Amino acid sequence: MTIGEGDGMAGDFGARAEQAGLGAFRGAFQPARRPTWKEMRIRDRIGLVILVGGLVLVVVAAGSSSPVTGLIVLAAFLGFLGLIVFGFKSQTRANVGRELRFYDRGVAVVGTGGATMVPYRWEEMSVLQEITKHYRNGRYIRTTYVYTLSGPGVEASRVKGGTLDGFERPEAWGAEIQQQVTAVQLPPALATIRAGLSLEFGPFSLNAERLSSGDKSVAWSEVQAIKTERGFLSVKQQGRWLNMTTRAVSRIPNFFVFRTLADHLVEAARSSQQHGGAGHRS
Repeated sequence: MTIGEGDGMAGDFGARAEQAGLGAFRGAFQPARRPTWKEMRIRDRIGLVILVGGLVLVVVAAGSSSPVTGLIVLAAFLGFLGLIVFGFKSQTRANVGRELRFYDRGVAVVGTGGATMVPYRWEEMSVLQEITKHYRNGRYIRTTYVYTLSGPGVEASRVKGGTLDGFERPEAWGAEIQQQVTAVQLPPALATIRAGLSLEFGPFSLNAERLSSGDKSVAWSEVQAIKTERGFLSVKQQGRWLNMTTRAVSRIPNFFVFRTLADHLVEAARSSQQHGGAGHRS
């Protein structure tokens, strides 16, 4: 279900949210905007000046050697600038009306012009997150964020941050999605585990006693530590780190819920051992 698809106008977001059962509106994030000249970092300004200056020198040098060659290079230079301007304007038009709207019981992705609104409720949504730090010559450049939101009866949405087609302040809205989904989905997950049942998160299956993935399995009482390194999950067992799956955490649905639950079960197993294992259950 995509609420308001095809109506061609922003419409009443309140009515759409009520129809989807999202609750009261809390706030929204807008598309990231391109920084002005004053907002640009000094090294970015210098790089831009060097680039434009270099292109101008190439045009001048080509023109001095041959007028025809100079005209060809000038046309290519102007065409290059035209493509950049066209790209800027196209992205600006695509961003008009887009919002990432947060409500008490979920989040909604609003499309270009406000014509569509795809709702996701905290209690039933699934989230894939991919957070990547970018480096150049060993120096940190930026961090990009990609969250893929899905839920029963609605189409999936890729929500980005740290990119030209992303939303502003991804570190804020990304953390909000993680916290809200975890807060709502963790209690029933714990209740399922306490009832003696198992839960699955992508390649992982867990219950009150063990964590399993494929033919690999480890008891919570044997887990000394859990870490995520270079995008993969590792478990420390008897002094050795065990990679239980080749699937990256970015491909594990609701990984933050899984990780919180796993940490809880590790602590519960330790507490049980400290109490002599006498009927202690998380």
